[in-house]
Amino acid sequence: MTKRITIPLVTIGSKEGKRVLNKIIEARTARNETAQKAVEKILNDIREKGDRSLFDYTRKFDKKPVTSRNVGINPEYLSAQAKKVPPALKATIKEAAQRIRAYHLKQKVNAEFSLKTTEGWLSQIVRPLGRVGVYIPGGYTTYPSTVLMDVIPALIAGVREIVAVTPPHDEFDPLIAYVLRFLKIREIYQVGGAQAIGALAYGTKSIPAVDKIVGPGNIYVAIAKKMVYGAVDIDMIAGPSEVAVLADKSADPAWVALDLLSQAEHGSGDETAVCVTEDRKYAERIKSRLIEEIERSSVKKVFKSLSPFAITIFIGKTRDESIELVNYLAPEHLQIMTKSYKNDLKKIKNAAAIFLGPYTPVALGDYFVGTNHVLPTGSAARYASPLGVDSFVKRISVAEVNASGLQKAAPHVSRFARAENFVHHALSVERRLSKDSL
Repeated sequence: MTKRITIPLVTIGSKEGKRVLNKIIEARTARNETAQKAVEKILNDIREKGDRSLFDYTRKFDKKPVTSRNVGINPEYLSAQAKKVPPALKATIKEAAQRIRAYHLKQKVNAEFSLKTTEGWLSQIVRPLGRVGVYIPGGYTTYPSTVLMDVIPALIAGVREIVAVTPPHDEFDPLIAYVLRFLKIREIYQVGGAQAIGALAYGTKSIPAVDKIVGPGNIYVAIAKKMVYGAVDIDMIAGPSEVAVLADKSADPAWVALDLLSQAEHGSGDETAVCVTEDRKYAERIKSRLIEEIERSSVKKVFKSLSPFAITIFIGKTRDESIELVNYLAPEHLQIMTKSYKNDLKKIKNAAAIFLGPYTPVALGDYFVGTNHVLPTGSAARYASPLGVDSFVKRISVAEVNASGLQKAAPHVSRFARAENFVHHALSVERRLSKDSL
């Protein structure tokens, strides 16, 4: 029989509340040293031996005989797989893509400008990244919705080369095939794990290197992305899914329970689903609903793997205390299901994506309404933003100084440079003003 999930009810600020909160934070920031060592070796092998190590690790971990001849997905095969998707689901994907595109088009602002100064002109130009790699996981489930979230902003930004990698299977997933075909992604490789991240970052004979890697994965993929940062850019270090629900008695406790479970069912066992409220009796009702839903769930085994404090209900003395906890957690997803949700929103400083009112569950953002579901986790919402169009462009600063401008600026540059003991910085402006500079 499946074990009963522990759902603590703790008071914010109490000794037990602080202990549980610390356990939640520790779980979100835990690092796996064994995985780190394994990933480091894999990446070094890929960098040194290229395709040879890429294919060796693919055979070892995925049990598939991938070679340079079959690592790329055949377009005809992809088309055949895409045709297996039911028409209704194709229509849903198209509608979701349209909404994602409409939302992200609003992010495409003109960040180029020119500024006249006493020395000349300063300006900023914006250029799209040249080549982006999209990692498509193939573990507990597949994520065609994430492919839409990763690729559409890149296309809007103007990225010309987008390459997809995904672990090999006996049959290429039809949904993934359809989405890739729909988005016109033609460069697709059947490799996964840390070895795929290494190939994208360093390049091999079969897979040319990219400028940026996006897309979620397991702990090995997340660690690999962290380790290759610098050789390439990455979107973020995506951890297990998180949700915080700020609720009062105006919200149906059954709905709150379902929203908590919707993020706890991702399958890693390290998910975090926190409810914050100010009413203990209401909290008890939510807990009862959670237990009922888990006991009758068709995926009960997923909840069995959750850590002891994965689902926790915090009870605050005041709304301000509850909101202070939310800001401290800086959750990936935040649902505000209170009567005063518009006023409560004004006090939120840290959250990656916010869903307001009783009729806006996180699932709407995961699949359909248009906001991006590739989000910072592990309290990174304190400083990081969702994936968007600006994730796929770079700003370049430009300066043009005329001769008279150099004369005005040179004494200041010379003085500053020599104060920092950079002699040739100073000479590079001083000599330009000297008659005998040649």
